[in-house]
Amino acid sequence: MNTDSKNNGGFRLLRATLLLLALCASAAWAQQKPAAKAAKAAEPPRVFMAINEGGAANADAAETLFKFQELTQVIEKEMRATLVVVAVRDRNKLKASLKKHEYALLLARPNDLPAEAIRDFGYRPVVMAKEPSQAMFIVHKNSPIRTIKDVKGKTILTPDAYSNIWRIANAMLRDAGINMAGEKVRAMRDQAAIGWSMENEFFEVAVVNSISGVGRSWEKNGHRVIARSQELPNMPMIASPQVTEAQFAAVRDAMVALTQSDGGRVALKKIGLTGFQETSPKAFLDFLKWIGDLEISH
Repeated sequence: MNTDSKNNGGFRLLRATLLLLALCASAAWAQQKPAAKAAKAAEPPRVFMAINEGGAANADAAETLFKFQELTQVIEKEMRATLVVVAVRDRNKLKASLKKHEYALLLARPNDLPAEAIRDFGYRPVVMAKEPSQAMFIVHKNSPIRTIKDVKGKTILTPDAYSNIWRIANAMLRDAGINMAGEKVRAMRDQAAIGWSMENEFFEVAVVNSISGVGRSWEKNGHRVIARSQELPNMPMIASPQVTEAQFAAVRDAMVALTQSDGGRVALKKIGLTGFQETSPKAFLDFLKWIGDLEISH
């Protein structure tokens, strides 16, 4: 046999071997694809939850996520999904996200955005804190101001303009015959800073949330509250239409039952609440009707 015949035979053998290896690899890949698809299908779905503490809590995103860690673990278990938790402070961005149903769940201290999401975007209230919140008009212990009607013409310090407490203060003044737009009002984001400003008498009147640190300690420190709003929903949790009935019921029941276990009580203490209770859309719709629609002037 000449050299060319040997070379041709070797080449054919090599080609056959490579072809066989390619066929084996293709078969193995074909077997792996269904297994990979099955593994992916077995992974729990990812759902997004937003937490918004507003101006009553002076905390950054990392502090917020740490504070709510145990609570969100309970929620994740009941949702049977991988819960991606996002701390959101910007109310405009949060509202835009709620409109697009980017968050399956929202737990928020400000009550106006959850209320609007219930009214306008198809969200449902799951629970709210047992302790209600109130907007409080506060004055220094040396102030001659006695009632909300005496506020007219005075310097007023409020939380951020268009925030929920600002809107409640606007409604309270309106009911007292005072147009807040015509008063000397300054806004400040941090309610602890509002308290400090009032302690040092830089303003004559201020408005704070009753469940903030300032709101809880103001009268204990010898100062006065001249007006309180009606009791309002506090720290509501709302669910988007993508949350199933089974998930909704499981999360609601678990949140209400937190006070019945040591772990649940630890989670509640960490976020400064005594417990959650069931609620209905009516409480939020009535609240929005009272404060009125937000009209932002440019």
